[in-house]
Amino acid sequence: MNVGETWTYTISYTATQADIDAGANLVNTASVTTTQVPGPTTDTATTPVTQSPSLTIAKDQTGGPNPITAAGQTIDYTIVVTNTGNQTQTGVNVSDVLPGGGAGSLTGPVESVSSNGNLNIGETWTYTISYTVSQADIDAGANLVNTASVTTTQVPGPITDTAITPVSQTPSLTITKDQTSGPNPITAAGQTIDYTIVVTNTGNQTQTGVNVSDVLPGGGAGTLTGPSRA
Repeated sequence: MNVGETWTYTISYTATQADIDAGANLVNTASVTTTQVPGPTTDTATTPVTQSPSLTIAKDQTGGPNPITAAGQTIDYTIVVTNTGNQTQTGVNVSDVLPGGGAGSLTGPVESVSSNGNLNIGETWTYTISYTVSQADIDAGANLVNTASVTTTQVPGPITDTAITPVSQTPSLTITKDQTSGPNPITAAGQTIDYTIVVTNTGNQTQTGVNVSDVLPGGGAGTLTGPSRA
């Protein structure tokens, strides 16, 4: 190496996912020795690493009626969690609150990239859960709201998404009155006619404040016996 001369070298390094996950500066050190300067003489280039962890959660109704029309119907949901950042995410915790307010029991996850318990870059974790509609849900008439949330060590969040299923109330009823005994036709005073009145809830909603009245053939208000419930 002559006096005043420079020797130039080049080298490249490809950052790994482990580098991103570690988040530490990438430090590259070069050194030189010569017979005259046994050193070594060193210099370092430092490149910072930017971590940008992010994720999404999507919850959708994937089965069952919409709107809900009867108690006992089942709603099926799918929850998809996606790593949209540049960092492997750990400590993934997905929870679900069912429309009734209770904690749901999720099935899954199905990991799309690797079943290693880590949410890898671009990976999706898919869960499923179902809810059976109660009569109280129908009577309330409010939308059935199901919320899923996810937290990770890198994104403590929580990040949430909600699926909403409307409830359709269709209250209806019928009343039938029939002569069930006594002569027909009537042939003499003093004969007795017996009637049966049946009121049926033919809708999907519990009915309250039920008031049944009867006007007898003579025009007076009748006194009903009952009800007998079935």
